Amino acid sequence: MLDKIKALPEKVAFAIGLTLILAIGLLLFLYSLLFPIGIWTAVIIEGIVFGIATLFILSAAEKRHLRICKKK
Repeated sequence: MLDKIKALPEKVAFAIGLTLILAIGLLLFLYSLLFPIGIWTAVIIEGIVFGIATLFILSAAEKRHLRICKKK
């Protein structure tokens, strides 16, 4: 899975990571209005999604760092 994340272009990986972080809170809130879910269930889901989003953002940051260092 990590190889597939690293294969994405820098801007796409950053956009996916940022979208996951911003959207998961709203989606869990809307889901909790329709179906009662426990607080710990929401925390676990957010933790998993935030971890995956962090991988996307770190991959994009690493690619950007390597690209900028090559120019110098």
